[in-house]
Amino acid sequence: MTFIGPLLMFLGGLGLFMYGVQTTSDGLQKFAAGRMKKILGFMTKHTYLEVFFGIAATVAFQSSTATTVLVVEFVNAGMMNLAQALGMVLSSAVGTSVALQLLAFKILNIALALIFIGVVLQLTGKRWRHLGQALIGFGVIYVGMANMSAASAPLLGFPQVSNLLVQLAAYPLLAMLVALVLNVLIQGSAAVLAIMMSMAAHHLLPFAAVVPLVLGAHAGGTILTLLSGLTTQKMDAKRVAVANTAYKIVGIIIVFPFLPQFDRLVQWTTTDVQRQVANAYLIFALFMLVVFLPFNGWIAKALVRFLPGRNRGVPSREFAFIDEASLELPAVAIKQSLQEVAGLGERIREKMLDKLPQAFLAGNDEPANHIGRFEIDVDWYYRHITRFLTTVSQKGLADEQTEQIVNAQIIVKEFEYLGDTLMALVQQIHKIHREGIDLKQRDWESIAPLYAKVAANFARLLEALRAWDEDKAGAVIREHPDILRLQRSIQFSALAGLPAPGPETVGAKELEKLRYFLVDAVNLFYNVDEHVVNIAQVIMGIA
Repeated sequence: MTFIGPLLMFLGGLGLFMYGVQTTSDGLQKFAAGRMKKILGFMTKHTYLEVFFGIAATVAFQSSTATTVLVVEFVNAGMMNLAQALGMVLSSAVGTSVALQLLAFKILNIALALIFIGVVLQLTGKRWRHLGQALIGFGVIYVGMANMSAASAPLLGFPQVSNLLVQLAAYPLLAMLVALVLNVLIQGSAAVLAIMMSMAAHHLLPFAAVVPLVLGAHAGGTILTLLSGLTTQKMDAKRVAVANTAYKIVGIIIVFPFLPQFDRLVQWTTTDVQRQVANAYLIFALFMLVVFLPFNGWIAKALVRFLPGRNRGVPSREFAFIDEASLELPAVAIKQSLQEVAGLGERIREKMLDKLPQAFLAGNDEPANHIGRFEIDVDWYYRHITRFLTTVSQKGLADEQTEQIVNAQIIVKEFEYLGDTLMALVQQIHKIHREGIDLKQRDWESIAPLYAKVAANFARLLEALRAWDEDKAGAVIREHPDILRLQRSIQFSALAGLPAPGPETVGAKELEKLRYFLVDAVNLFYNVDEHVVNIAQVIMGIA
């Protein structure tokens, strides 16, 4: 008997299972695009309802990791507190258990029918195509499970496989370690448990190995989240990741001395070994929920105490909102991108536009140099935000999400142009200083009204951008004609003040250079407002 055939069939089934999980997750995310925030708004107003939301989100996303990413985003957005977030993290394991319970049903024929229905829905039009994608994925999950199950039966004839499984049954810690490593390699506890269930279907998996393997799968599901959380700059992500891992480890430590009793409890629920795998996962998930949920408020306070946030602004060249882990959830990744773009606008105002009066009047290049140095950072943000948006766009998005990606790309490009415009003004200040011309308070006062109007309009834009408010964006656009009239008035006054043609004197030459500098400055201020208006038009959907 050859080992290759069953192995390839098993791996093919595993591949179909993982593809089905991803397809189902993508389809449900697109189908639910824009609805999640409304559901959450209701649930977070009621005690413990976040538990049900965590279960539903994990069933929908087919990934407790994706639920954890969503939780961190909601905490950062102020839509839920840390204690509620921990409740969602605990309940995400129950959500995985619900999916496993569905997998334990032998409904391959129904799954094939779901694939057919999904294809029909995808062909009927845009409204139902994402639901169709989810149904196809759900059906493919069962097809993959059937393949793995069929491939497991021939493996009984190989003594190497039998001996390994006997060792796992004899040494619970080894079984836990194997499940943990498999989880890290496959990057999904659902896939590891699907392997166990397919082997259990043909009695290939001894019951004594079931509970240790399930506990290892629980722990392994937190490893990647922990590593991702510890490397992120978001403190709430660190806290949630640490809590998620701590829950599982402490839970395993509590249960491990009572493995025989746990085994008997699982056996009492059913005689079907395949169902026992799903039940063992569910029982442990419910155990953690009951043990830890009442203490989440205290646990959250302890996490804040031992993992305190740092009181500092966002340093140059570091994202404040974007997190690579959010790529699992395009809706979250897009939201983070828009927040990052708005944050870039805030930093341009703070580090460039607000510093212009000081650079103008300082009499030296140092304040202008500070502005110039941040312009290099603006270019960095532009490149890296654009790269992140491009990665998100390759995920296969709903039409609404694709439009949001395009809008974010246009806006970040406009901010990059705006930074270039302010840099051009800095270069003009450098030029005046090199030529030995001192800029006086009265010179600044001649153009200060235009600067004030442009700065105020920029502030309006940032308010509109943060809230994506079309009314506020409209106010930005309506201000533009007044800025144009003021720009022309100041420009005319500056040109009218040029010396009359005649013999050149040092004073006349300096005055001419100063007047042309003021003309250039008001033109550049106006150009800044043009970019501001362009962004406002994107918000209003008329760009």
